[in-house]
Amino acid sequence: MRAVAMVVEMPGRAGMVFYSPPGAVGVRTEALAALLRALSAKALEGGNAFLQATSQPGDDKAAEVLAAAGYDYLAELISMRLELPAAPAVERPTTEGPWRFRSAESFAEDELGKVIVATYEGSLDCPALRGLRSADDIIAAHKANGVFTPATWWIAARHDDPAGCILVNDHSIDPVAVVVYLGVLEAHRGQGLARAMIRRAAAVAQQRRRAGLTLAVDDRNHFAKNVYVSEGFYEIERRIAFLITPRALKKQAS
Repeated sequence: MRAVAMVVEMPGRAGMVFYSPPGAVGVRTEALAALLRALSAKALEGGNAFLQATSQPGDDKAAEVLAAAGYDYLAELISMRLELPAAPAVERPTTEGPWRFRSAESFAEDELGKVIVATYEGSLDCPALRGLRSADDIIAAHKANGVFTPATWWIAARHDDPAGCILVNDHSIDPVAVVVYLGVLEAHRGQGLARAMIRRAAAVAQQRRRAGLTLAVDDRNHFAKNVYVSEGFYEIERRIAFLITPRALKKQAS
């Protein structure tokens, strides 16, 4: 045995790739790259829109193997956490200003899909993912991230004009809430909406006796990172994400 790899297919036509650490004893990097190429081609031919693989920051061997297998750099993803004490000394601020929120019980999925797609325009979070999947696929993927909690999926509007959304699920194991997606339409950025959505999510998670609120952000998204840090989030992990798509696979083959 020279290398091991597998694809875990997820709802929403995407897959996560897991593989032998290239620096582990007995692993042949050439064999691992060849295995990843073959495995990825099979998974993409099966209908997946893209596959993702991750590595630790600074793991040059993993980056080289993934590049040899046809993967492109996607982002450096930062996982962050906000602690939510059971009995806070000071009530968390929940001021929402001019924004009006509706939960998933009061909007249809096609409306949410349009809002999500609109928030991708000009976004600094993983821009290479834009346009790879339908809105239905994107929503299916978000539902499957943890335990779907429709009461904490919100669309935010200003004067009935959709401005953004925040989707929060429960973690499948830990007693925390997970922001699986937060996005603001380009015309409404810089007006405090992201902060208002985070505060609402934190306040409701605390009411629901969640111990914390977690999320992930692209390191290049300085605007979002600044909001999260100012609201009390701290970094818990970094991972380098890589991506391969059917289009990239065909380009390599030609």
